[in-house]
Amino acid sequence: MMNVPERLTSVTHPLISSIYLKKNYSGMHDSEDVLVIETNFSNSDTDEDFDSHLSELLFDLHDLQIQAEEKIGHFDRVDIRTC
Repeated sequence: MMNVPERLTSVTHPLISSIYLKKNYSGMHDSEDVLVIETNFSNSDTDEDFDSHLSELLFDLHDLQIQAEEKIGHFDRVDIRTC
């Protein structure tokens, strides 16, 4: 069985390039649903820019989680990835 991430096009934010739900398998039968947020800023930005962008995203994270849960239901954790 192929694990294809479910993209969420209805949840948007100026600092997010992509957001999707994927399954993470940690054991033979154990899995968790992970909301993956890919940012459009890089961790190679200056420290001040990176901190500012990340702070803004974390400030808005609760609202983003609520929007995502309304569209796809419960998920177990959130991963944030920089480009």
